[in-house]
Amino acid sequence: MNRMSTVGIVAAAVAIWPLRVIVQAHRPAPDPGAAETLIVPGTAQYDGRPSAQFAARLDQAVELWRVNPSLHIITVGGNLPGDRYTEAGVGAAHLRRAGVDPGVITAVAQGNDTRGSLAAVAAACPDPGRVIIVTDPNHCLRACLIGREVGFRNVSTVGAAGTPTRFPGKHWVWTLLHESAGLAVADLRRLPGSAVVADMLERRLRAVAGRVRPSRSTRYRHLDRDRTCDVEKLKSP
Repeated sequence: MNRMSTVGIVAAAVAIWPLRVIVQAHRPAPDPGAAETLIVPGTAQYDGRPSAQFAARLDQAVELWRVNPSLHIITVGGNLPGDRYTEAGVGAAHLRRAGVDPGVITAVAQGNDTRGSLAAVAAACPDPGRVIIVTDPNHCLRACLIGREVGFRNVSTVGAAGTPTRFPGKHWVWTLLHESAGLAVADLRRLPGSAVVADMLERRLRAVAGRVRPSRSTRYRHLDRDRTCDVEKLKSP
């Protein structure tokens, strides 16, 4: 096999992850009338005010709830050191201000990444029925896969229509790269005996991402500390 053929095969293999992300981002939205629970994963909030990205997810959830007011809406996400508010609490407050019935809202104030947040929801609400995760379009595939892994039997996703992350903007490119890398880690983690390698790859990717986007470095350091603490607990007799 010549060098050009090898390069072509490697390039095609690497392109699989972003292609899968893009295809999922453009899938038709599921019918909210057939769902029972909406999950809105948190993202950046600024002292009680949701970022534009977070607000777009929440506003999309409001629109789905208006179609089916029987939906239970779960906001999820913890806080970082120094934060006065949790992402879940900020999300729940935004929904109430938008007119959503407070009785259908549950805030799960745990988790600082997709896996941790969805696992927290699965633990707090073990039988959510048919679930729709409302998130950013490029995040849909990974959120859906992780949702299945943590125990949601019937899960689909909706990409927030009002997201500020739009093609061909710089932030859209960043999220595509971020989600493609996260998908590669998720695929690796599913292989037998690959969890340690997947964790190592995830830490390396977070270190690179933290240098590229310093605003995310605190979150990544916090996640790495949490992962280290979990490993130490497992080692303890």
